[in-house]
Amino acid sequence: MTTPQDDEPQTLVAACVQFDVRRGDVAGNLARAEAGIADAAKEGARLCVLPEMWSTSFLPSYDASQIAAAEAAEARIAELSKQHAMTILGSGPESRDGAIFNCAKLYDCGETKGSYRKVHLFSANAEHRHHRGGDEPLVVDTSAGRIGVMIGYDLRFPDLARYYFRKGAEILVVPAQWPEARSQHWRTLLRARAIENILFVIGSNRTGHDVSLKSEEDLSFLGDGRIVDPTGEILASGTGESGVVTAEMDLRTVRTMRRMMPVHRDERPSVYRKLWDETFDSIVQQSREGQPKK
Repeated sequence: MTTPQDDEPQTLVAACVQFDVRRGDVAGNLARAEAGIADAAKEGARLCVLPEMWSTSFLPSYDASQIAAAEAAEARIAELSKQHAMTILGSGPESRDGAIFNCAKLYDCGETKGSYRKVHLFSANAEHRHHRGGDEPLVVDTSAGRIGVMIGYDLRFPDLARYYFRKGAEILVVPAQWPEARSQHWRTLLRARAIENILFVIGSNRTGHDVSLKSEEDLSFLGDGRIVDPTGEILASGTGESGVVTAEMDLRTVRTMRRMMPVHRDERPSVYRKLWDETFDSIVQQSREGQPKK
């Protein structure tokens, strides 16, 4: 497991910038993101997480003008990252090779440190019909610490979070559009990922309402962004209103807890490999990867 260096950041203020993401309203969404980032900067934040698909929300289709506007909005976020000497991440649409990805770009003091395409697409809301899934994790050293990235539904899949643990991530960031109907799952999973992987988890969830891609039913979002420490303690949480949720994080807590609770030494990889080998074929058959291509 990668070990952070002693000269890396020790304490920092982190922020969830949450707002009502209006479908297709890139200019308005950017204005709301800018205002939130400015408020976070006033609170001394060095790390800001925006919601999932923050610039456009989820659209049935994207034309060239919408993609161009979303790319320009991302460029503006990179500028704000430099202006405020901040690490900023949120996800938005990325068009490549005729496909749309739900992609999170990570900016660190104006520099693009990496991008992450959402691996697990939420089929219950037909996301897989509109987006293509990614296949690469992202864990990167930043001025705010060593960060691993998930998006929304990824939170339900512990293997990805465990990879980040093994790669030495201190912070897991999760931009999301997680509906009120499953809010208890959101809150529980954020704490679970923090506890089992002994890291900070920052989940930034949107507020407001939108319609389902699958059924056009109304979906309500609580804006219950949360910052959770490696013991599972909730350091800060949203109240349903647009705004900024901030908390101070001491990264030494990660290092101390990993010494006190040395799960990396107590793991049984030989057992896990056996279990994985036994179940791999059935997992593939039950997944979309195992189904015939249409």
